Amino acid sequence: MSLKVPNRFLGYAFCVGDLLLEMDSEFTIKNADGAVKSTLGILAVPGNETNFLDLLDIKGRGLFKKNAEKLTGANRLGPIRLNVGMDADSKEEFGAFIAKLPSEPDMIYAVLSRPQRLGMEESSPTATMLVEEKKQQFFSNLEKLFEDEPGVEDKVQVTVIEADEGQELNAGQQSNIEQYLKSVSYGGKTASRVSDDKFAVVHEKANDNSSADTIRAAVVQATGVAISTATIDAASSNLSDKDSMKALVFSLQQFAEESEGFDVGSIEENCGTLIGETAERVRAFRQVLSDGAFSLVYQPIVDMKRLSTHHFEALTRFDLPEIMKSQWEMIRFAEDVGLIDDFDRAVINRVINKIRELMGQGAAPGIAVNVSGRSLSDPEFIKDLIELLEENQDLSDHLSLEITESARILDLKALGIVVQQVRGIGFKVYLDDFGAGAAGFQYLKSLRVDAVKIDGAYIKDAVDSAEDRAFLRSMVMLCRELGIETVGEWIETREHADLLKDIGVDYGQGYFYGKPTNGLMSARVAKSA
Repeated sequence: MSLKVPNRFLGYAFCVGDLLLEMDSEFTIKNADGAVKSTLGILAVPGNETNFLDLLDIKGRGLFKKNAEKLTGANRLGPIRLNVGMDADSKEEFGAFIAKLPSEPDMIYAVLSRPQRLGMEESSPTATMLVEEKKQQFFSNLEKLFEDEPGVEDKVQVTVIEADEGQELNAGQQSNIEQYLKSVSYGGKTASRVSDDKFAVVHEKANDNSSADTIRAAVVQATGVAISTATIDAASSNLSDKDSMKALVFSLQQFAEESEGFDVGSIEENCGTLIGETAERVRAFRQVLSDGAFSLVYQPIVDMKRLSTHHFEALTRFDLPEIMKSQWEMIRFAEDVGLIDDFDRAVINRVINKIRELMGQGAAPGIAVNVSGRSLSDPEFIKDLIELLEENQDLSDHLSLEITESARILDLKALGIVVQQVRGIGFKVYLDDFGAGAAGFQYLKSLRVDAVKIDGAYIKDAVDSAEDRAFLRSMVMLCRELGIETVGEWIETREHADLLKDIGVDYGQGYFYGKPTNGLMSARVAKSA
């Protein structure tokens, strides 16, 4: 570790941090200052160049890499919550600030501070979930307001608030801002924090005590933090129209997630265009569903020991409207805008019809149909799903459900009850993308699924990566002990197939076994899905 951290940066860093790390563009630590050995479990000596990503959990790696890509040399990002440490069971939580220096554009500097030093509450899955739940409740209240109160669009505005770049809000400031916004919001419950440093509030136009300017000044005065705001006029944005309201909620969701084109500046300048274009996409998607303008293709999932097709996964192919660019964008948009439940209903019904058609011809394979985690969080959808499965219980050997988009699941306990209802009727349930993002080990404990599909990111490079092979073995071993079957995705070569078979994966899916096609090779299929 031969590089030297500039003294000015080092002095500033240790005013707020416990550790200072300097790493190259590949995240290899080149220099470290502070209680490195006792805190991180590594030695800060020349030649011992640990990769910082190896000290993070899976979620932290993705979060850190994503933020590092945003560094320009003129900005600072953070605090980013990371669990850091050499051992998986003894990682410690830190708030990380990261930056590049103009004089060293190929180096990344990270200051790690314990939460209490920053005035941050230590996070937990429950606390993180609460923020997401509150955000979704705000969106629900927003839609309900415009549905239940005719003419309200002439009375109110929607203002979004964001701390300026380089500014940070601690937990106390976040809570105070949220409580203040609720106090000036229309009806007292149309305000929420939508991410760490972003807020949204619905407020009256004509009331000087709750105008956008008053709100901005009050927040700045209370926190001392520079903020930016943008205000959306409900009437000019036609929010009484249901699709325009969904477009607004979509825009706020994108604002919260820092999607390109949905920052405060873009909303301030182009809110009418953003909402109008999104509303047009909503109407286009509704038309696709109304016309049934999509088809299904089927990809085989193979028994790794018998080398015969076990069942198929039904995948969607849309007749894309001009406003949509790709199949992936279409599904993602339906997720984000809240139309995925209608789409999931349409797909499940089509698969059921397909199975019955094939049964009438003498033989039907097993088919797994995708159901979004967002749909499975909707009580109305759950009610319809259970009724549909009960009506078609005779298809339980042929139809299975695959839970996708698990990041959308806010209440694991509630979903666990739904999964057991589905399994109680006789249908199998798979969990997609196991090991990626939110779909972690706690999901196995809460959901009690029949099988998991291991995320392809672990399989793609596993032939050459000892680390990925170790993760695969641990996943397979855990699932075997829990009585849960495993499916390996992204199998593209014989080397992939041989490796997963040796590790003990039960089923395989990927181009090596077959691409998605319109046909179903029912003669080669094991009956049960």
